Amino acid sequence: MIHAIRRKIPLSDSTLLRLAVLASLAVGLLGLGFMVTRVSSELVLIAIAAPPVILLALNRFEYGVLAIILTAAFVRFSLGTGTASRIVASLLMTAIFIMLWLTRMLAVDKNLQLKPARTNVPLLGFIATSVVSYVWSNALRDPLVVVWKSWPFVQLGALAVIVLLPGAFLLTINTISEVRWLKRLCWSMVLVGTLSLVSYFSRIQFSFLNTRGLFSLWFVSLAYSQALYNKRLSFWQRAVLLGLVGVWMLIYFVRQITWLSGWLPSLIAIAFITFLKSKRLFLVLVIVLAVYLALKWNYYTGTVLDAESAESGVTRMSAWEHNWRVTGKHLLFGTGPAGYAVYYMSYFPGEAMATHSNYIDILSQTGVVGLAFCLWFFGALSWTGYKLHLHLKGHADFSEGMACGTLAGCVGCIVAMGLGDWLFPFVYTQTIAGFDYAVYSWVLLGGMGALSNIYMGGGAAEVDHG
Repeated sequence: MIHAIRRKIPLSDSTLLRLAVLASLAVGLLGLGFMVTRVSSELVLIAIAAPPVILLALNRFEYGVLAIILTAAFVRFSLGTGTASRIVASLLMTAIFIMLWLTRMLAVDKNLQLKPARTNVPLLGFIATSVVSYVWSNALRDPLVVVWKSWPFVQLGALAVIVLLPGAFLLTINTISEVRWLKRLCWSMVLVGTLSLVSYFSRIQFSFLNTRGLFSLWFVSLAYSQALYNKRLSFWQRAVLLGLVGVWMLIYFVRQITWLSGWLPSLIAIAFITFLKSKRLFLVLVIVLAVYLALKWNYYTGTVLDAESAESGVTRMSAWEHNWRVTGKHLLFGTGPAGYAVYYMSYFPGEAMATHSNYIDILSQTGVVGLAFCLWFFGALSWTGYKLHLHLKGHADFSEGMACGTLAGCVGCIVAMGLGDWLFPFVYTQTIAGFDYAVYSWVLLGGMGALSNIYMGGGAAEVDHG
């Protein structure tokens, strides 16, 4: 009855306030993206620090999660560290909100507690292991290893990235308790992708937009799953979403095919979502893809495969072999955050190369203990997503689409981690600035956990306004 009465009221004062805050947040960060190269660094820092202070006054950390996504998308401001790595605005925003969130729990709620989730123990274990590996690696570093002057700052930056990205996941899963906030996250990602397509095909340039890393995976997963599952959208809205996905895949699967991580995780996500929706539709998709590949067989098996092998495929095995020469002697807690870089430069600088795998990175930096926690986390997260998908099956609304899209995104992330450092940017390849695109994945994976809490953790599962 209460919900029915509320729906009859067109717009309450609180609704207007929320809409005003959301609009101001989006427009403000978009404007900051435009102006970041035209104003002083001090003013930019004030602009970045203002939203957390204002939103804390409103006591709504959901705005903070949305602010992190929009900052990563729009704001290309960074602080120098005296090294090749720079501290990006999204990292600053994430650190500020996590500190404010923890402070509120300690000082106001008087209770430092996380919402129940299968992912809590492995993720906290991974964070703790990363800190232990930092101390362990410095205390037990090989005596012949030579470090350079900037190394302590670089390693602290690497540790910050490893800790803050899971922190963004915890912030999201513990502060979002309503579906409407997940809608805002989802449609914000679709908006950014749409603006990117507009920029790609027109003279309107949004050069500050951040669509690197696994943005493609999340744009495709979220848009495609809503188009397939959300029957509360009109026919033309679903058709537009399918069109956006089709154009995006045309760019990355045809025009930029040599970047494997740009299209393979997205293609796997599309196949996964289609399979969950309809086995017949999945068969049609397989047939269409097979016919297309047959027509382009010489191109894909020749030019494309040769280019991928030359860039990463052949070098991966060699990179893993080189890495094992170091990691094999530091198996328990690894060489510490970014630690294997100093071993490379001390023992075989002429043969140092990127590992092309987040799994190898994590094993080398945090040892078997860290890798075990990481695999446990993704296993628990996948199971949570699958159970959520089964729970929402047949709802045909935003929530079912979001559940399927984020589960497909999780599968895509697991695949992408084997192709490069897309979930945990390595400081000497992606640099600390890689946080800008890695944070997309962690926030949206946290969104899947939040949706599970809403529907399967005692939340108001029946309330879905979309």
